[in-house]
Amino acid sequence: MINIADSQVASSHLLWRDNRRLLCEDHRAGRTQLRGRPVHLKIELTNFCNLACPMCPHPRMRRPVGYMDPALFRKIITEATPQLEFAYLHHLGESLFHGRIGELIRYARSCGVRVGLSTNATILSPRKARALLEAGLDLLVISLDAATPATYARMRVGARWASTLHNVHHFLELKRRLGSRTAAVIQMVVTDENQHEVAAFTDQWRRCGEQVMIKEARDWAGQVPLRLPGRQNGCAGPCRMLWTELTVLWDGTVVPCANHFERHNVLGDLRQQSLTEVWNGPAMKALRAAHLQNQLGQIPVCGTCPRHSFEYETFIAADQLAQRLAHYRLSDDLSPRPGLS
Repeated sequence: MINIADSQVASSHLLWRDNRRLLCEDHRAGRTQLRGRPVHLKIELTNFCNLACPMCPHPRMRRPVGYMDPALFRKIITEATPQLEFAYLHHLGESLFHGRIGELIRYARSCGVRVGLSTNATILSPRKARALLEAGLDLLVISLDAATPATYARMRVGARWASTLHNVHHFLELKRRLGSRTAAVIQMVVTDENQHEVAAFTDQWRRCGEQVMIKEARDWAGQVPLRLPGRQNGCAGPCRMLWTELTVLWDGTVVPCANHFERHNVLGDLRQQSLTEVWNGPAMKALRAAHLQNQLGQIPVCGTCPRHSFEYETFIAADQLAQRLAHYRLSDDLSPRPGLS
């Protein structure tokens, strides 16, 4: 007997793979009007944050602070499916401050979208932890960035070491008790301030049986002055992200990628437009054309960004969540790795 649920999952994966193939073909052919649809949306639930960390542009941000309307969130998810594989509910704020985050995760999951989230864990209370797990969150990245209280104080300015660790351990214990399938990753974003603690951090969390990610800090396309331990690699061709994903700010404003923390290179407004109108709209097609022609010098953010290369075979081979979980799988090489977006 055919299991209907299994059949639906298999059908979704075939649709996703076909969509990824179209995006690769569109990028390779230099098309600005795409046949494929976004596989990944970065959705900013809020740009409010309780910390002021040196590797983050939040203290420099000048746009208004607010929270995404749940109706707008549902509109975005509905219009993006069934091709949307992964929604990352995080951009320039601490998403756990959104009072209806569990409801939003549950809605996205009901539409067949995998959901991820990054948190500083300072307000990962027992109530919030249960809300995330019971909503079916697929991936939680917990950025701690230090192995000692002194380094933590420099990396996570405004946070309290002991209470944050308590929150993290409670979340992990609750996850085990509930038998949750949420993948948890304990992350260190490496700068010159904490690189001496990489080995201790890795050992500390591996002994707890948790997945660890040693991540290369980024300078947000030159917008945040950082002394980085290693060089950020890039590519000479058109950036992959214009052909695969979008970033939506809390008020519905759409920008090209995760390096845009202000309203630069605005592509549209999902309060007034459909996702399709923005994805293949005049502003997006013009930006793709500028990348194809390598005429980026006068374009904010893109002009100073190393760009993301497009590895076609890797992109087609696995869905977005699977790609992220594989990328986060720590090897014996503790060199910091770049994020996927």
